[in-house]
Amino acid sequence: LVVHFEVKPANHTAFFAQFAPLLRESIREPGCIKYQMTRAEDGPPHTYTLLEEWESQAALDRHNTLAHFTTHVPEMAKLAKISLTKLVTVDVDAKTTV
Repeated sequence: LVVHFEVKPANHTAFFAQFAPLLRESIREPGCIKYQMTRAEDGPPHTYTLLEEWESQAALDRHNTLAHFTTHVPEMAKLAKISLTKLVTVDVDAKTTV
């Protein structure tokens, strides 16, 4: 899962005050492989990308129901524009792609 955040400059501190506890709790969850906030080295300021990797869809589904998610993500949404992309593995050896 790739989650993009366009944080309003005035909300930067408040945004990360919400994200920090979400990160701390998420990386402790069973099934969490990666939960890493990144920023393009030469990208626009206040634009971030969260890289999430989960062992299974069930682990991700569980994550989305936990208190640290349901508490902090709605608050983060007030402070930033959020968009997400769910990635799937591509079988490069397959004869066709979808």
